[in-house]
Amino acid sequence: MPSTYYDILGLAPDASDNDIKGAYRKKAVKYHPDKNPGDKEAEELFREATEAYEILRDSEKRAIYDERTTSQKSPSKYERFRKGADLKVSIKVKIEDMIQEKKRVIRTKRNGLCPDCEGTGSSEKKLDKCIYCDGTGLQGFALVMGNIKKCSYCFGAGSKPRGKKCDRCRGMALVSETIQCEIVLNPISRIFKLNKLGNCCFKGVPGDLYIELNVEKNLYYKVKRLDVSTYIKISPAQAVLGDTISLSIFNKKININILPGTQNNALIRVDEGGIKYKNETGKFIGIVHIKTPTVISCEEKELYEKIFNIEREMPCPKILSV
Repeated sequence: MPSTYYDILGLAPDASDNDIKGAYRKKAVKYHPDKNPGDKEAEELFREATEAYEILRDSEKRAIYDERTTSQKSPSKYERFRKGADLKVSIKVKIEDMIQEKKRVIRTKRNGLCPDCEGTGSSEKKLDKCIYCDGTGLQGFALVMGNIKKCSYCFGAGSKPRGKKCDRCRGMALVSETIQCEIVLNPISRIFKLNKLGNCCFKGVPGDLYIELNVEKNLYYKVKRLDVSTYIKISPAQAVLGDTISLSIFNKKININILPGTQNNALIRVDEGGIKYKNETGKFIGIVHIKTPTVISCEEKELYEKIFNIEREMPCPKILSV
């Protein structure tokens, strides 16, 4: 039975670039036609090693080859299902863009079906049933005995390219391509799943494309789903006497009532003061921070001195022992 390119060079699937170069060099020296004149077997082994090296040394071709040879889920007793690998793309977005539901265009590379051979791997654009598994994609008596194992000749596809291999994809039916898609942001979603926009596979369905949002932190507000929180800076006078202040939360104005006697680090909640999306609106939570002025006018100093003198004349509160 034919071997994989890794087997031909005597390598593991996770071999490094240096491992691939070293393994090929040994095979080339051993089986080179100049050292083995007239030896047809050595000539064939040299050709196989060279073909394996040409694929595995190129990162894109190697990724496509790995996809081709491993893109099959475990088949059931009665059916096989081939699906390409999923892709994940991470992009940076601002919370403001999510709230405004802006569109984003995504461009990424994937393993797509070769257009020259129409995804067959054959220069004739045709497929033949695998003679080793009789088109089942399974090796030996896997369906009868329950010992599920993928056919090592067709890699579980059940068919092989007819005749000469396609020059563009080297018979793998897949080539690297750039795809473009569009998503519409929203305040809630952090991951978008786009069906069948992942890697393609030979005689199967493409995987899915997952777009993961990396949301940049806002300098002023902390956002959790539709809820918004931030620090509210107020003066000592506002804390003592109370006040009503207005804030703009992502271009949405809300009024916040500061009750008389408000303490530092107090929480002020405003229902439906957060982000609105469809039929739901989040809440706003303000964390009070009483800011002591460092620069005051003469008039303000006189007023603070009056308050200070009044406080000095007040009886000291008793300290309870613990």
